[in-house]
Amino acid sequence: MRKAEDAGVILAEQFSFTYPGEHAKALDDICFETSKGSFLLVAGPSGSGKTTLLRSLKQELRPVGTSEGIIRVPDQVAYVMQDPTNQIVMDVVWHELAFGLENLGYAPEFIERRIAETAHFFGIASWIHRPISELSGGEKQILNLASSLVLSPEVLILDEPTAQLDPIAIQHFLSLLQRIHREVGTTLIMSEHRMTDVLAMVDDVLFLEEGRVSFSGPPEMFARHLLDQDSPYKVALPAATQAARGADQVLGRTHDQPALDIPEARRRLDHFKNIPTTAHHDDISVEPRATILEAKHLVYRYRNDLPTVLDDASLAVDKGSIHAIVGGNGSGKSTLLYLLSGVLTPTRGRVIRQDDARIGLMTQNAKALFSADTLFDDLMELSDLGGYGEDEVMAIAAKLSLARFFLRHPYDLSGGEMQKAALAKLLLLSPDILLLDEPVKGLDAVSKREIAGLFRRLREQGKTLFIATHDLNFSAQIADTCSLIFDGRIVATEDMKTFFCGNAFYTTDYVRVTQGIIPNIVTVNDLDEFFAGIGERQPDER
Repeated sequence: MRKAEDAGVILAEQFSFTYPGEHAKALDDICFETSKGSFLLVAGPSGSGKTTLLRSLKQELRPVGTSEGIIRVPDQVAYVMQDPTNQIVMDVVWHELAFGLENLGYAPEFIERRIAETAHFFGIASWIHRPISELSGGEKQILNLASSLVLSPEVLILDEPTAQLDPIAIQHFLSLLQRIHREVGTTLIMSEHRMTDVLAMVDDVLFLEEGRVSFSGPPEMFARHLLDQDSPYKVALPAATQAARGADQVLGRTHDQPALDIPEARRRLDHFKNIPTTAHHDDISVEPRATILEAKHLVYRYRNDLPTVLDDASLAVDKGSIHAIVGGNGSGKSTLLYLLSGVLTPTRGRVIRQDDARIGLMTQNAKALFSADTLFDDLMELSDLGGYGEDEVMAIAAKLSLARFFLRHPYDLSGGEMQKAALAKLLLLSPDILLLDEPVKGLDAVSKREIAGLFRRLREQGKTLFIATHDLNFSAQIADTCSLIFDGRIVATEDMKTFFCGNAFYTTDYVRVTQGIIPNIVTVNDLDEFFAGIGERQPDER
């Protein structure tokens, strides 16, 4: 075993952690070790202990509670959080890059040289004098990454760093991580629910379930472990892995290694090229619906001296439907939700709502919704306004798997747990229209499926859901209608399948894997249906 003081090496031996007031351990008997320059993925369901473990690796962020065992970390550890705004402290990009170096007392000449190198490496030299307030969410997260690397840390820890990024920004961010892994030699530890494009990049996977290590090993073995064990978490595996596995099973083929990336999956799927499919999206009614919420020619700017965020944006939301809107970071999705809810008033244009419809808004900043010392007290906070009692709180907590966190402070919840808690607060008020900004941010794939089922049931009850999200796979699973926002306007609104099949970049992982080989595959359900149809045919028909 390596010496604990070796640079870039992290060692945990029988490490356990318990939050104050709780009997169950958040982490239990954790054992693992990294090698210098390696890339470790920490995976697991929401609430499995990933964030607690990562925060335990950074002295300044260690949660309050009781720890046991050994955890040894090098002195120079940098940390990139899920929300890019939570760790930016300065107002200009240059000042943010210089902040840490200045605090360490480096000479101005050294600081300028290090910033120049870092800016060129990350491709942000043109931003160097920009106000941070003008950066998009994706740009802020890249700045956080650059600000961490400018200090030359031995270890870089990333906690769900792509959770708030749009699909294009995710690809850019992951490509930078791949360069850091290959060229810089920094030890990387990252928690991530979205395994597409990530699993093929890492050296090892540490899989946590209920605070314990369930698997530790290479990514290929991890994928095989989930598939062979028929684990519920296998739905988190990349679309490439699941598509290739389905093809192999239908054709009776065996491979030594699961497919982790799209090129390998497409090679294994090529046998099915041009076989017709009748895949369709379940649960979508074709009957016309009445409009319950409408935006007409909205124009909005936050200040007169700032550019418009929305410029002639128009949209209609059908009653009893699920409508998803997608677009880049900073494209105006959140602003549109604020205008539809009445929190903001349009500069020009108008919002038309059905008179008796009650509107509930869930913003991206879930933490701002909590003020009590325990989750239970927070959920009971609006009971008088919502007309609900403890029984209703217990019922909604059961639906969202929150009861075991009742005694925990809301700020000690993981990102995914906090999202579910915020959703619980909104559902307890029983609105007719739910405006949801990134509702599944930070949730694992299993939890997303549960939330998707919950949203479908709400639709069946006559509720209307308008969802702004970067998660295109989730949108395809639930939405009746999808819209794309760009340049302050709604540039496309179509039924879900037409929308995603017609897009080249804003599309699902399953379209990326099957495009040009199997038509009309948008979701995993479509793919399963296709393989089921193939499996029913005679061998000579396949």
